[in-house]
Amino acid sequence: GNLSDSKAAIPLLKKMNHIMPNHFTTAIFDAGYDYEAIYRQISIQEMKAVIPYVKRREGEMIGFDEHFRPTCVREHSYCYDSFDEKYQTLKFTRPKDCATCPLRDDSLCQKVFKIKCETDIRKYTFPARGSELWKKLYKERTAVERVNAYLKQFFQLNNVRHKTGRKAKLHFNLVTFIYNACKLAVDRMNVRLQLQNNAA
Repeated sequence: GNLSDSKAAIPLLKKMNHIMPNHFTTAIFDAGYDYEAIYRQISIQEMKAVIPYVKRREGEMIGFDEHFRPTCVREHSYCYDSFDEKYQTLKFTRPKDCATCPLRDDSLCQKVFKIKCETDIRKYTFPARGSELWKKLYKERTAVERVNAYLKQFFQLNNVRHKTGRKAKLHFNLVTFIYNACKLAVDRMNVRLQLQNNAA
């Protein structure tokens, strides 16, 4: 109860990799886990990091937008194009707004920007911040949070009162077993009803 989530993240990642090596490809955390050490551990385990960025007494980055994508002279954001896995580099291409811009041939306006993730591993992650893939992956976290809330409220995991860790672990295991059994039964019933409706 008095241990912060961020301190437990690295031991959890290591243990997960020990139990199921190379099983997971993406680590999706909330903003409370936005620490460089966590990004480093995720990188060591060759996973993608999807963690919202938290500003910590930082000024505005001139020449970049809120997702750390470069901006042109007229402050249009460059478009995320691709990721070079070999060189761990994000590629950004000129914005569509620049096609008719009178400054497009100016030396200040580049066609392509390539930024190494190592420049700042919190800011430059793959998938790139603000990209469709980043948003899609982060949405998956909401499904997990719904299940956590359900277990805490309806199955009373917020009110576990045991003197020993063994009893608390048994309680937790029984609750998750019952939840998974119920979910499996409901899913099977829904499939059967769907088949009956299709047959009718």
